[in-house]
Amino acid sequence: MQALQLKRSFKENIADIYSLVGSDEGLVTYALSKFYELIPEDERDFCIQTFEGNESTVDDIIDALAYGSMFGGRRLVIVRDVNFKLTVNDTQKWLDYIANRNEDNILILVNSPAIAKVLESYTVVVDCSTMDLPACVNYIQTLLKFYKVAYDIPVASAIANSCNRDFARMNGEIEKLILYCGQEIKADIRIVDELVPQDTETKVYEFISAMQEKDYDKAMGIIGVMRAKGEKPAGLLALITASYKNIFALMTNGNDDELYTKTLNLKSGAIYSIRKRIEESKRKIPGYLYKIKNALYYLYSLEYEFKSGKISPENALDSAIVYLMGKTNAV
Repeated sequence: MQALQLKRSFKENIADIYSLVGSDEGLVTYALSKFYELIPEDERDFCIQTFEGNESTVDDIIDALAYGSMFGGRRLVIVRDVNFKLTVNDTQKWLDYIANRNEDNILILVNSPAIAKVLESYTVVVDCSTMDLPACVNYIQTLLKFYKVAYDIPVASAIANSCNRDFARMNGEIEKLILYCGQEIKADIRIVDELVPQDTETKVYEFISAMQEKDYDKAMGIIGVMRAKGEKPAGLLALITASYKNIFALMTNGNDDELYTKTLNLKSGAIYSIRKRIEESKRKIPGYLYKIKNALYYLYSLEYEFKSGKISPENALDSAIVYLMGKTNAV
């Protein structure tokens, strides 16, 4: 079953066990939200229990599944990214659970293959993999029609390709397009080009946000994905430097969006996204503007050094990452 089919399937039957598989976090989040809707909002704090990673044991999870809802309705037990190997004893415990399961509880396995394998005969598999282009186009067109936004045929594929078919990003960009166009303006390629930043640009801002929040595993994962897609160290360093320049400009030079679209070569959608990230970061990070300014000066100096041949692009990118992690005193 595809993730987008999940809510419709609930009208016919709600199974006891679901296994969400795939790497599109936006689709995983969407699928989980459909399960949450099965629980009244004011009961969710008491009726949803989540286990994440390998620190949880089989006994912990099965014990949680033994409890019913204190409100007499459904209860969700979510198991995320559990990938430890099961012993023979663990396997038997899961089989015993199947024989005595509480039908008011729903077990949701998210990328937890070992447990899913044992329970596969009783499990509905929900595909949360990145959708192919035709599926993305169909999804985008369905939303535009629902909100009565007129559009040219190439618009949906242009949005999907700009977002690299990432479900969460597509939803964000569609929302902007719907707000911009309403029922009066026809969406065309020109508008998409103006509003929707390219995937690489967005990933760089996600990298910066992860660095600022000290989520270094996420930050390095983003860089790894971009390198795997063929981005060169010099290009990545230039993008990171340009992104810091854009953040600094938007924080210090008022609200002249026309100036930014011309001098910084930013799309309207990119300006909207950067401002949103700035507001989030200012609330979380003390001295945010000062840190942005220092990082920008350091990045400019690195860019000069590799362009003048004093350091290789690879070493320059590594030095930038180390600095942004706060592991050097360079300024």
